[in-house]
Amino acid sequence: MDNPSDRHAQSPAREAAELAWEAAAARIHDANLALLRREDADADRLFPPGPAFSEALVDDDVLRSLGTGLEAYGEAKNIAGRMDLFMRLFAGTGDDEVPYIG
Repeated sequence: MDNPSDRHAQSPAREAAELAWEAAAARIHDANLALLRREDADADRLFPPGPAFSEALVDDDVLRSLGTGLEAYGEAKNIAGRMDLFMRLFAGTGDDEVPYIG
């Protein structure tokens, strides 16, 4: 018997591919953040410690802290006219292809 909700269920292979992509992107974000922490005190101060993007994939508390950090960092860089620093968080992930319109 065909259950209507089964037709909208994601295939395990597709779900695994998406999880692998998210993990890879998180590692890139973490590497970008580590570089920014060295040259921008705001990055070090506003984001949770450690590999926050990777940890946010499995820890809701870190996810909330990361969201708060992203908003605060984006606002600080916008005020300072340095959105280039904010966009460097997304370099190499494909997320940096969307132009910032301020």
